[in-house]
Amino acid sequence: MTQPVTAETVRTDAARHLGIGREQLTPGLLLGEDLGLDSLAGIELSMSLEERYQITITDDELADVSTYGELEALVLAKVSAR
Repeated sequence: MTQPVTAETVRTDAARHLGIGREQLTPGLLLGEDLGLDSLAGIELSMSLEERYQITITDDELADVSTYGELEALVLAKVSAR
């Protein structure tokens, strides 16, 4: 990936995958309650981000994520650790 990975690039990619506007993805947004993501949709989103950023998100890590901000922080931490 040639462009640097930032919170904005993660937000753009997540919003595109979810079919919503970037501005809707705020750090405190609850993935399940606010966005209506069930476990399968959460897995699909994480797989999309894994493929895009060439990272691996474990099931345990995904289970600990409940807000968009937590997901964004996890992706950014994984990218910086590669």
